Amino acid sequence: MLIIEGLGAKEVSAQLGVARNLLYRWKQQDKDELEASKPEGAQSPKEMAAEIVDLRKQLAKSHRMNEILKKTVGYFSKEE
Repeated sequence: MLIIEGLGAKEVSAQLGVARNLLYRWKQQDKDELEASKPEGAQSPKEMAAEIVDLRKQLAKSHRMNEILKKTVGYFSKEE
């Protein structure tokens, strides 16, 4: 629920009746198991997570740049 659904630890803890620190421990154990069982030559889950964060930042920057360009085009097209 924490990993796949992206729910917060507080919410999952309340739903399942499990302590938050136990949820965090299970999440870390799952990450460690995935890291240990990754195929040879494949990206590790930690590398994938870092790449996702980087791609999300790049996407947000692209969205901001597109908005600026749209406003600029609108500004210059009004003057004609």
